[in-house]
Amino acid sequence: MLRLLPALSLLLALPALAQDAETKPRLSVVPFALLSADINPRASTKAVGMLSQEFKSAEKFELVDAKKKDADAPDNALDEARKAIEEAKELRAKKRFRLADEALTKALKLFADNADELTDIAEVIDAHALLSAVQYNTGRDEEGLKSLTTALGLAPDRDLPLAATSALFSRVVADVRKAVKESNKGQLVVESTPGNAAVLIDGLPLGASPLTVKDVPPGLHYWRAALPNGENQGGVIEVVAGKQALVKAVSAAKDPGSRLLAAVAQNKVDADALAAAKELAAGAQTELLIFGGLSTKAGKGLMLDSFVYVAASNEVRRLPRATFDAELLNAGMEFYNLAGEVAKKGSQTGEVVKVPASVSFDLLGQPVKVAEVKYGMVPGKAAAAEALEGLDGAGRDPVKDAGPRKPLGPRAPLKKK
Repeated sequence: MLRLLPALSLLLALPALAQDAETKPRLSVVPFALLSADINPRASTKAVGMLSQEFKSAEKFELVDAKKKDADAPDNALDEARKAIEEAKELRAKKRFRLADEALTKALKLFADNADELTDIAEVIDAHALLSAVQYNTGRDEEGLKSLTTALGLAPDRDLPLAATSALFSRVVADVRKAVKESNKGQLVVESTPGNAAVLIDGLPLGASPLTVKDVPPGLHYWRAALPNGENQGGVIEVVAGKQALVKAVSAAKDPGSRLLAAVAQNKVDADALAAAKELAAGAQTELLIFGGLSTKAGKGLMLDSFVYVAASNEVRRLPRATFDAELLNAGMEFYNLAGEVAKKGSQTGEVVKVPASVSFDLLGQPVKVAEVKYGMVPGKAAAAEALEGLDGAGRDPVKDAGPRKPLGPRAPLKKK
């Protein structure tokens, strides 16, 4: 009988142990917003991963992934555009110019309609150049000149592969390139909501919004903005010489994760952020939801202002601020302490936030900085490029030292024989 007592005690204890395991609070850590434009976007992913690992090591929570599930990918419109271009090449070779024109027009519309997903501007440039050649082939010189100007305006220094197929077309390309480079330029301003979106103009990453791009060749240009909530916006804008064009990227995402991130990226925890956190927690069936924003500390380190949403009380509580270097090399201890604080106090961690509230008080009253960049120059390379601009390998000006050039003469219509 005495030998049965330990076994009986263990059997009686098992339901209690199982109940304790089942009552572990479920916790999620969602992506942190970037509140400063000079923060590497990878810092958010790394910080979330490190903090999640500390919560996992604490063994006090059941970690839940609250990320939204990706919807089934729609038909790839860009692939359809590429197929249309290949079709146009075959049709042009067969001298079926009208059908080639239709295929290229279709491809360029698909590119424009899906500019938010476009990463390789070269295929757009080559499509405009091919359309130009087709138009010249059919005697529509004015349309051909316009298409070629658009192609070279998207990348004035890029060689057009099609130019090598015809000496006459190569001369026309040289004339138009010279005209594009010498033309009066315009400006393009890119704004976004939320701010600090990574901006690409004609495929080149030029900085974060709000951004003013100077010396933009007149004509059509493709823009793309990667918003802090993971959403891409983009389109085509026409820049006029001597004038300023404006594009605004505004988040259209309606899922709770994107809405929460968009609100925090604007340095606020408002009613919509609270509602989004509630929806996100309910969808993931999690009791505690950790979110927040990263900002710079005097341009040297990073600060994480984070919060915990408590589903049971439908309230947001501010957690202690964590500070660390930009590479997160010393962030381990900060995250260890933060996770330990939440593990110790649970839903009573930190102070209750009265909505609306700011994410970072340090950013209040600071003017929004509008960065300025020169078209076609990736930040960080501009100084070196300007220092070498107009010089050959021997330090000479190739235009001045090359002597007089022979005139190209009048341009004849480009018709297919």
